[in-house]
Amino acid sequence: MDESITFLHSSDWQLGMMRRFLGPDGQARWGQARLDAVARIGEVAERTGAAFVVVTGDVFEHNQVERQTILRACEALKRIPVPVVLLPGNHDALEPGSLWTSSQWQAHAPGHVTVLTETTPFQIVAGVELVGAPWRSRRPLSDPAAPGYADLTPKPGMIRILLAHGQLTSLSGGMSDVPTIDQTALEAAVADGRLQYVGLGDRHSTTRVTDRIWFSGTQEVTSPEEDAPGNVLKVTIGADAIEVEAVRVGAWHMVDHRVELFDEESIQALENWFAELPDKERTYVRLAGDGSLPLPLLSRLDAMIDAQGEVFASVERWAKFWTVRPAPDAADLESLQLSGPARAAMEELRQALAGGDEGAGAALSLMHRLARDAG
Repeated sequence: MDESITFLHSSDWQLGMMRRFLGPDGQARWGQARLDAVARIGEVAERTGAAFVVVTGDVFEHNQVERQTILRACEALKRIPVPVVLLPGNHDALEPGSLWTSSQWQAHAPGHVTVLTETTPFQIVAGVELVGAPWRSRRPLSDPAAPGYADLTPKPGMIRILLAHGQLTSLSGGMSDVPTIDQTALEAAVADGRLQYVGLGDRHSTTRVTDRIWFSGTQEVTSPEEDAPGNVLKVTIGADAIEVEAVRVGAWHMVDHRVELFDEESIQALENWFAELPDKERTYVRLAGDGSLPLPLLSRLDAMIDAQGEVFASVERWAKFWTVRPAPDAADLESLQLSGPARAAMEELRQALAGGDEGAGAALSLMHRLARDAG
């Protein structure tokens, strides 16, 4: 093929995904954002002159997503103005009861959308052949990409693109509980001309493996651990060259932030950090904190985090790394002017705290805050 071809590579839409750290309002906005990012892929396709779009696995979160999710996905797909090819992944595998065979999908899927159910190569546009390795089970017994290309031979004059889903051993750290993709074999298939591009899914961060083997990453962030989510890849392949460009389509942010909290200055620094963050309504913050604070400052911290949680999509104390302890001051406690049972409870908590009970410190902080607010 003498002329170049441009297409878009995406994956891991996981439409219908729920995030426990988002409240009902945040979850609804985040779910819609995942669909909006799909629609923006259509805008990128139109702007770049892409001939088609491929999605390499996990279009849906699972095979039992709600009917509404399927119908909204179909509407988003209609906004992509070029042919779209979808590959079943581990989340939406071609297993019994697959949504791909459901009446909802069959009745509403747009006509320009193809779901790869076989490994037989097919010509998507003149001079370009797609071959896929759809998942038929959530737990394959062997390399999930191999069925797509193991029996291929080079085809001069044809650009052949493999669509596959799964982890590479080199990137999984040996932690995958299912067979991984053989990177050496993939590179050999590219080197001998059987494949001109390998589009992978499952890894949510945009990742270059080689110049012709890429993970596109998810279209919208799903976790703070992801390094480079929210992109679609614009891929241009010519006779002897390839160019891959990450184009941002995501709008959300998920941020880990670590703080040391010991005094009023450190509290103010955290308040300033929150104030400077953009797109608050589309940002989830996971806080890791260490230190100790007098009860008034601990109360101020709690109130500040609660208030920011109303402004941001969500603000969460990262339980695993949240060790901010109360540093009770006798004057602070005496200022509450408690009497009777409340005074007795305070003294009991103070004694427990002196004995090393950190839970007692948290209870004292809460007592201080409630008593102060009541006063």
